[in-house]
Amino acid sequence: MRRLAPWQWLVLLVLLYLGLAEALRLWLGLVWAERLALLLAALGVWAFVNGRFVFAYYHAFLTSLRVRHLPRAQEPGPEEHLLVLAPHPDDEVLAAAGRMRRTLAAGGRVSVVYLTSGDAFDLAAGSPLPSQEAMRRLALRRMVEAWRGLEALGVSRENAYFLGFPDQGLFQLFTTHYYLAYESPYTGLKAVAYPGCYRPGLPYTGKALEATLVELLERLKPTRILLPSPLDAHRDHQATAYLGMQAAASLGMEGRLEYYLIHGGYQYPLPKGLHPRLPLYPPPRGRGLIWWRFPLTEEEVRLKEKAIRAHRSQMRLLGRFLLAFVRQNELFSPLPVPTKEALAPEEEGWAVLEGREVG
Repeated sequence: MRRLAPWQWLVLLVLLYLGLAEALRLWLGLVWAERLALLLAALGVWAFVNGRFVFAYYHAFLTSLRVRHLPRAQEPGPEEHLLVLAPHPDDEVLAAAGRMRRTLAAGGRVSVVYLTSGDAFDLAAGSPLPSQEAMRRLALRRMVEAWRGLEALGVSRENAYFLGFPDQGLFQLFTTHYYLAYESPYTGLKAVAYPGCYRPGLPYTGKALEATLVELLERLKPTRILLPSPLDAHRDHQATAYLGMQAAASLGMEGRLEYYLIHGGYQYPLPKGLHPRLPLYPPPRGRGLIWWRFPLTEEEVRLKEKAIRAHRSQMRLLGRFLLAFVRQNELFSPLPVPTKEALAPEEEGWAVLEGREVG
């Protein structure tokens, strides 16, 4: 920003003085009704310009009342081995940076498994139409950013496992490409190719991804597994939930699963930006779920912000969204979907007609 010269400051101050003097003269010449009308008009203009911010804080206040009454999540102990499944680098710190830090402080272990390296976010690669080579370079950059974010929390690089499957392609792997190899339109890859990945050369198939998850769960033997909720609006998060649940169930670990929600519905979480004194409230898409509150200390909140800021390629474009997760608490649910009793009939796939439920 260009600095003003001394004479420019003088002109600015004179204009400001004249403007205030004229406003005061007009104000003293008005009757009380005209003054009230002027104030209401000014308030209306201000509310129109800042309405969404007013709504955001009003919403945050109302939801904070609900958060206080949520049950607390179980505190980690020295025997805890926490495993976090992240669809992309940054999801792990958004969802559970504080919990990872607390687990390490209690003497437990933390491992993070990244299903993709985030190689499909074209704007983060530096241009709207990046080359496939640029998208591959972005993946390597995001892997380094993930390491730095974990190091801010005290998690070593040896406990970060990058699987290298295609960003924006996990849902296809779970459905149409469970056996047939998928080719990423962003990178042109059909197999795991990034250096530092857990199993280079694996084909982009759902079968290979699920087998890798089973192998890691069997090898690491976590006592608690955090993974996305299948209610998340992002398809990669949904697929991570499905594949993670299947892998855990095949080993009898389904009782160790807890779920987090990142893309949780309308403008979640409000207000955007950094608000470390506000609570994180249950997302709209998680309505009907049981939520456990994991309160964070001031130090954990500070480290969570540091870990999020380590993801610089994402902060440049999504900073206000990412920092909105730096709150007084984190939230986890023991349920992947609401119980039948918590769902409205239309949400459950039923239609109500003249008092009768029709399938």
